[in-house]
Amino acid sequence: MAISLKTHPVVIVFVMQAALTAGTSAIAYIVSGPLHALSVVMGGSVAIVPQSIFGFWVFRQRGARSARAIARNLFVGEGLKLGITAALFALVWLNAQSLKAAAVITGFVITVLAGQLSLPLILKGK
Repeated sequence: MAISLKTHPVVIVFVMQAALTAGTSAIAYIVSGPLHALSVVMGGSVAIVPQSIFGFWVFRQRGARSARAIARNLFVGEGLKLGITAALFALVWLNAQSLKAAAVITGFVITVLAGQLSLPLILKGK
């Protein structure tokens, strides 16, 4: 069963998370300036990239016959997501000493919450 890339759940979550990160960054720019905006984008990116990889990894196979493979992919994908998140946070902190830590964490948390709260919208669309 093929699914269009436009309606793939991972793409929907990615677009929602990217839009929220951009909006939060714009607000941070207006309120606190460009450094805070960049920090929010960095935090949001640390959430978006692993979540997208996780989603594509888990949903590579579709259908009831693939249930075991999907369950296995879920565990492997979660491990990948956590490892990539840790690596990206390490890269952010090692290479960007001038970022605002609170803004990075805020961007990350808001973006992760957007991904978690998008599930009802994805299920509603099916």
